Amino acid sequence: MARILAHQCRPVFHQRAFRCLAWAVMAGSVWGKLFCLPAFGQEQQKPVIKIIATGGTIANTGSGRIPFQQVIADIEKNFPETLELLESVEFEVIDLLRIGSQDFSSQDFLNIVRTVNKVIDEPGVKGVIVTQGTFSTEETAYFLHLLVKSNKPVVIANSQRLHGAVGNDGDKNWVDAVSVVLSPEAIGMGAMVVTNQTINSAREVLKTSVRPDAFVSGIYGVLGIIESDRVTFYRAPTRRHTTTSEFDIETITTLPKVEVISAYYDADPRIIQAVVDLGTAGIVINGFTNGGIPYRNQQPVLEALARAGMPIVRTARGGMNNRVAVNTQDNFIEGDNLVAHKARILLQIALTKTSDLKEIQRIFDEY
Repeated sequence: MARILAHQCRPVFHQRAFRCLAWAVMAGSVWGKLFCLPAFGQEQQKPVIKIIATGGTIANTGSGRIPFQQVIADIEKNFPETLELLESVEFEVIDLLRIGSQDFSSQDFLNIVRTVNKVIDEPGVKGVIVTQGTFSTEETAYFLHLLVKSNKPVVIANSQRLHGAVGNDGDKNWVDAVSVVLSPEAIGMGAMVVTNQTINSAREVLKTSVRPDAFVSGIYGVLGIIESDRVTFYRAPTRRHTTTSEFDIETITTLPKVEVISAYYDADPRIIQAVVDLGTAGIVINGFTNGGIPYRNQQPVLEALARAGMPIVRTARGGMNNRVAVNTQDNFIEGDNLVAHKARILLQIALTKTSDLKEIQRIFDEY
């Protein structure tokens, strides 16, 4: 209203114009207080979403990789129905990496977490979207879930198909990720993966194919869905994460060496000794689905290592639908329902705080 009133005063002589302008300023101040309008001469502050761009198919075309700012510009140009949403937000892009996520190292994962942790609590920031390739989306998500110290939404968006290709899913995934960050219900949900109009929790999500519907959470189900009218959440993570996590990225410079050993017939136990000789600090067993047990030839070596104090975590090779029950009669650590590569992440992070086997079992029980 203040702007309209000021505009109405323009054609009047100077003295009247001055009085009218003064009245408009006062009116704007009163109305602004009553209805939370921006002050006269100021525009409403838009919420800020930080985009941490790391490469991947979502920012890759048939001619090569492009800056994520170009991806956003293309979406606005090609899909005008997104303008109302996208123009309501200020995007700040940080080009952190431009590589395929299959080539991420442990330092890359830690740098992504540090960057998110640094920017997420800046004034006006609503949340963070990390864009990356699909190869290691679930690893990035789990690192963020365990180590980011904020209850603001952290979302990963990716793509199975090149930007600009027929059936490209990345543009839709990213626009949906914006909607999720802006949803009040997303606060406190930890790190999330948004693909195919679904919201998956970082702890359970797993890539299962190269199709757009590849990211699933098994029998535990999605957190929620994104549709044209709204974002809807149906469940929330129950295990510790983000603000309730005991881990601190600021104290972690490198990750301890942890290897994964699979169970299969005729397994040679000398492979286990080889990884020990290479300096591994812990082992994750990708064991048989019934209890995550190793092959009979592997069992004695692993039991001896566990008795000597090395953390040996059992997981089930059947995947995320299988929980490994705690067995108080052995010295192994039970990995609950985590798949082997996520159990490896949790063990690495746990080892930055403790090497006590009971403490590590508590961590697996709580996370």
